[in-house]
Amino acid sequence: MAIKPGVAASSNEVMNVVGSNFVDNSQLLFNADYIGFNAKLSNSGVPSLDNVFYSTFTSDDADTNYQFLYDATNDLYALTDLTGALNYVIVEATSFSDAWTQGTNDVNVIQINSGAWLVYTTTGTSEVQKAKVHKSLWWGAGTGSLGVITKTETPLIDMFTSVTAVKVSDAGDVGKQAHMIDGKTNGTGTTLAYNGTFADTSTNTNTNSWSFLAVRADAQTTTCTWEMPSATILNTASASGSSSAISDESEIDSTGDDKSNPATCQLAGGAGGPANNNSHGIAFVLCKGDLTWVDNGSGTTVTVVDYFGDNSIPLFTSADTLANEGLGIGTLIFKDTASASTTNAIPSINTAIDATSSQQISISADGGSNYSDVENGEIARPTAGTALWRKIVITRATLDKLDEVTEQAVKYNLY
Repeated sequence: MAIKPGVAASSNEVMNVVGSNFVDNSQLLFNADYIGFNAKLSNSGVPSLDNVFYSTFTSDDADTNYQFLYDATNDLYALTDLTGALNYVIVEATSFSDAWTQGTNDVNVIQINSGAWLVYTTTGTSEVQKAKVHKSLWWGAGTGSLGVITKTETPLIDMFTSVTAVKVSDAGDVGKQAHMIDGKTNGTGTTLAYNGTFADTSTNTNTNSWSFLAVRADAQTTTCTWEMPSATILNTASASGSSSAISDESEIDSTGDDKSNPATCQLAGGAGGPANNNSHGIAFVLCKGDLTWVDNGSGTTVTVVDYFGDNSIPLFTSADTLANEGLGIGTLIFKDTASASTTNAIPSINTAIDATSSQQISISADGGSNYSDVENGEIARPTAGTALWRKIVITRATLDKLDEVTEQAVKYNLY
């Protein structure tokens, strides 16, 4: 109840008044942190705060992040609209290095819960999204110039450890596995002719493939092709004279190139004549059964990866809807160590959530063993300890809502 003149106030009422002041003052702290501390505070240029931890998210400093996408441009964590994710993959693994640059190939990665990550994009049609997601998983990202493709991001799948499941939303991909080939010529007179043979030619329907080709010509025409089956050209790059060419079909709707039960495939290229001639091509394939390769060229550098056979990535299984996979409940936890045992604390958490969403703030002083639910700016008396954690859980009614967490602070041991 409210504090009344002449009536003794409860300790909670008094401390919540203090909490209201802390929430207001924390806004000044957040603002000063964004613009930079110009004064010499305690001769250090940063404030000397008494029992306060805070963050304005100028870096991705959440210790636990389930389902939020960190926005480095606006310094916030957001539960974004996922209804546009039409063709996605869920990877179940022990850990993820988080080395992927979010937005590369328009693809993002968010952790759903312990041991599960969503790889998705909302850009393009379902088939374009499929190409972008699988390119990111099995090849990575790169650019092409003068007959050379330079990789800028390693394959996403290599950033996971101990993968136990690759779950796909496209029912037609269940039971498939991934293969990748990256081949280039090495100067005068070298030829690229890497021939693949599919082990399954009876149930390998709708075999998917995408390719990225780059060539450079000097005096002679230089060509690079991706073929499936062999001699059926699905993509080609060709240049003559002193010119170069690129044909990037690695992020397109390639359903027109799907083949049922192909026997073979081939990455081919020639670089005859002057040493400046060069061909470089990459392709990634989703198929049922093994895909083995034979080098029929000369003087080339080729890398092939059988992700099932070589890297122990399991065959694709079926992913459920995003809601049934647990999307819709976002959790952030910030962990700090207090200098003394904490018996009380007041949080100041800035959020902007949809009217249909709900949030719960919790405080733990014993490293997450026990949490005390609390309203923003109100006193919490957690189980004592020095591991002071703040947890923010936002539950969305539907996956199209935008909910953001923009700053967080806590003041502890006020008495």
